Amino acid sequence: VPVAVMDRRGAIVNGLASDAFTLTEDGVRQEIRAFSQEDVPVSMGIVLDLSGSMKGVLGAAKESLRALMKDANPADEAFLNTVSTRPRRYAGFTHEFDEVLGRIAFENAGGDTALIDTIYDSLHELRSGIHARKALLVISDGVDNHSRYSRQELLSRALESDAQIYTMAIYNAPITSKPMAVMEEKRGLLFLDELAARTGGIGFVVRDETDIARAAASIGRALRNQYTIGYAPRADGRSGQWRRISVKVAGNGMKAYARTGYRLE
Repeated sequence: VPVAVMDRRGAIVNGLASDAFTLTEDGVRQEIRAFSQEDVPVSMGIVLDLSGSMKGVLGAAKESLRALMKDANPADEAFLNTVSTRPRRYAGFTHEFDEVLGRIAFENAGGDTALIDTIYDSLHELRSGIHARKALLVISDGVDNHSRYSRQELLSRALESDAQIYTMAIYNAPITSKPMAVMEEKRGLLFLDELAARTGGIGFVVRDETDIARAAASIGRALRNQYTIGYAPRADGRSGQWRRISVKVAGNGMKAYARTGYRLE
């Protein structure tokens, strides 16, 4: 179980010992049998929203992507998929991040928003990454109006995957927004946050360059500085059974981010 720890100021916490953690499965405390902390390369998928709803915040979205890739580990690999009326495979797995950033700089926003479909397809593509640690970053406003899959179908697929999902929700609500539009925007933000929380990632809402720089740095540090906790699940379950995981960390104001469960094969 990969785990990141953050303090109340939003800083990643390193150097903890195994006895700082408590892990339960279905409410039963488990013995920690393996424990490590190391910086290992990541296979990362990136979903960048280029749909029409992003026109007012596209510059911030591109800056989010640039800030994250700037601090990547040289051994990391990443692919980029973009969101519009249909999912678009923009760049396959690569180490040449500068080339991808150069191309994306000239893209404009337009079309409907198949955000859920793009994330769904990206989780499947992420499985072919060469590194054991896998993460998906979603940069979007959270709005979806053109997907075939439902939010629940995406959430189920995300929980079945081994990927941690990190989200950067670009939010800059216009003053004249209609109540229905505001409600849909907030619903999208909540869904992005749930995707992150349920898969052990971290969700951020960003509004300006300062927020973007801080969120990108936090995501980069979280990917670089994770604990791995190992335990032996009980052997009395049936195939297909869902098991809930909860990880807590001792220490005032600290919070552990870890996946919330797995399905027994």
